[in-house]
Amino acid sequence: MTLRIIGGEFRRRILRIPHGNTTRPYTDRIRQIVFDRIAPLVPDARVADIFSGVGTMGMESLSRGAKSCVFIEGDPAIHKSLTENVTAIAPEKQTVCWKTNIHRTSFCPKGADGCFPYTLLFFDPPYDQCPLLAPHDVLGKALVRLAKPRTTSDDATMILRTPEHFEFSGSAPWKIDDCWRKSTMNLWILKKLPVVDESSGPDEPAAAQPQDDAP
Repeated sequence: MTLRIIGGEFRRRILRIPHGNTTRPYTDRIRQIVFDRIAPLVPDARVADIFSGVGTMGMESLSRGAKSCVFIEGDPAIHKSLTENVTAIAPEKQTVCWKTNIHRTSFCPKGADGCFPYTLLFFDPPYDQCPLLAPHDVLGKALVRLAKPRTTSDDATMILRTPEHFEFSGSAPWKIDDCWRKSTMNLWILKKLPVVDESSGPDEPAAAQPQDDAP
């Protein structure tokens, strides 16, 4: 399978895929639908591409005018292809390719302060991990960490992808704004609800806060 960027500055540039193709990238048609609908949010956005794979959605955002992107991917082989893609296609863009444990990360890599608070997020867990989005499970808790004031802007938008038969009931402090049912997937559009920062101080995370890893 050949995977290309479909719009913007880097249109038609090919994204490398690791041997065996263990990723599950958005198809061209679905990407076009998504970016047509979120077009006003992309220019100058600070993007987080979480479970980024080889960087499809983040690279598409940068191509269409996003200010920065933090790509977060835990698989070493996929992360290698991701880094090669970003280096080859967008070396002058403000980016971080971060290999970290998404179940535990703070989502704020050291040395990347200009990339957050994020305004636009893509959250694309492997389908078999979607049940972990329950409020008290690890991905549900990750959504709570993503809502911290340092991490996301007050008006942040998240696109969450799940399989078509998975019913997501929302996760405070994110509300479901819309759900697009396309092909074999659901695309949940989440808006951030106002939250109170209960951390112990601006530079000192609360005891339960995961520690930053180096990008």
